[in-house]
Amino acid sequence: MTKENFFVGIKNPVNTRRLLLNSSKDILDALKDYENFENFKQEKAKYIIELKRILDEILVLNKKLKKHMPKTPFKTPKKKATGKKAKKSKMPEVTSKIEELESELSMIEGRLKALE
Repeated sequence: MTKENFFVGIKNPVNTRRLLLNSSKDILDALKDYENFENFKQEKAKYIIELKRILDEILVLNKKLKKHMPKTPFKTPKKKATGKKAKKSKMPEVTSKIEELESELSMIEGRLKALE
C-alpha cells in the first residue's frame, strides 16, 4: 500500500478558518472560567476549614470560661410560654384599669351632681 495525498477543496477557507478560531477562543474562555470556578471552590473549602477551626476554638474557650465562672445555687428562671396564655394575663390588667377609670369617672360625676 502506498500513501497517496488526498486533498479536499473547502469553500470560503477564510471564513471557515475564522469560525474555527472563534470556536477555539470560546473553548479556551470556557476552560478559563472552569479554572476560575475550581480555584473559587478550593478557596471556599479553605475558608470553611478555617471557620470550623475558629468555632472549635470558641467552644474550647467557652468551656474554659464556664469552668472559671462561680457556681450559683439557683437556676436561671425559665421564660414563660408565649402565645395565648401571655395575652390572657395582660387582658385582665387592662380591663381592671379600665374598670378603675370608669369607677373614678362615676365618682367624679357623682361629685359634680352633688355640687349642682
